[in-house]
Amino acid sequence: MTIPIPPQLLSVLIYLIFCYCLGMIGREYKFGFWGNFLLSIVFTPVIGLLIVLAQDRRPICIHEKE
Repeated sequence: MTIPIPPQLLSVLIYLIFCYCLGMIGREYKFGFWGNFLLSIVFTPVIGLLIVLAQDRRPICIHEKE
């Protein structure tokens, strides 16, 4: 016996998966994972992708021990 999944729930899950992917892509950028993930949820993944593409990468910090 299979449990039917409501189409609305499936749509929300797909939406959240896209937002998660944008968060993972944006984790090395200025806003980081959580910033890009939350922006994608609030403004849709398409706008979130544009925001990720418009950001600068985080500078790489290398601490040298003397």
